[in-house]
Amino acid sequence: MSTNVFVKSGRVTDVLLPQEGTPTGPWIYKDAPKSAIQVVATAAATVVFEVSNDSLNAIATPLGTVTLAGAGSDGFTTDAPWKYIRARVTSSAGTVSVLMSV
Repeated sequence: MSTNVFVKSGRVTDVLLPQEGTPTGPWIYKDAPKSAIQVVATAAATVVFEVSNDSLNAIATPLGTVTLAGAGSDGFTTDAPWKYIRARVTSSAGTVSVLMSV
């Protein structure tokens, strides 16, 4: 028996819409293991990425953390097959937004 595998590519999702302060975004369904995460900030910021398979309980170890010393953008790629992801801004001096592509 053969199995078909479909790999999604090219879709971008807002994980956290532009916000000030230290919000925790909603759980976002992550429908592909391979993804790229991008943080864009107007000032210094730190964003922690939490993951879960049930969209209720974040695991103890974050998927990753992005720290920006000033305005700009940074990110990382992941192959982790967790089904849900959310961004938690732990410090921010301006506006932060987060994008995820698959």
